[in-house]
Amino acid sequence: MNKIKAKWSDPIFLEQVSPVLELFTQSNIEMSNLDLSGIELGCSKSSVIQLRNAYLKQSKLAKINMSYSFIDCLIFESFLCNVDFFKAKFDTCLMSKSIFKECNFRKSKLVINADDAIFENCCFIDAKFGIITYGHEYGGRRTKFYDCDFTDAEFKNVEFRASRFYNCDFTRTRFISCDLRGAKFEGNKPTIEQYERMKIPEMIPEYNISNRR
Repeated sequence: MNKIKAKWSDPIFLEQVSPVLELFTQSNIEMSNLDLSGIELGCSKSSVIQLRNAYLKQSKLAKINMSYSFIDCLIFESFLCNVDFFKAKFDTCLMSKSIFKECNFRKSKLVINADDAIFENCCFIDAKFGIITYGHEYGGRRTKFYDCDFTDAEFKNVEFRASRFYNCDFTRTRFISCDLRGAKFEGNKPTIEQYERMKIPEMIPEYNISNRR
């Protein structure tokens, strides 16, 4: 990982990718087949000045390596297909109305607002949602997940109200102090034991486990 991060301080590498970096401050962009691992988008402390105000609006990204990245920016009405976010950190990232198809979020940390976003065939194995937040400030409303893998994933202090989960894998998934009012699960469903310190969704018989430890 140190080598991945170090390249963003290399003047030669930065000169090579400069045309690409400039796209992150424009709307309606398209990019594909790039290695941008370790990139920092929207981070005020980023060593790459032009990325401090980065955003993705109504844009298309495909087959891009963004593993080990730090993302703190707007991703609005965009389409991302086969983007690798392995061990990425999303810090208060707004993903409203965007579509993520066959993206890899394995071992990523997601403090996000994904209102009206769609995730299709995405990998969330060992991912953590809202791990650094308190209350139900982040998550998403009316978010849709299709055929996603949440094996060993953790949802903590987030809301996914009125959201839909279609045929997702919830093997050893944990929901801790979450707000899932109005959420619906079709196909596979978490078991009662996978909910901690919260009221479980209505499609399972009412069972308040607010005192669960």
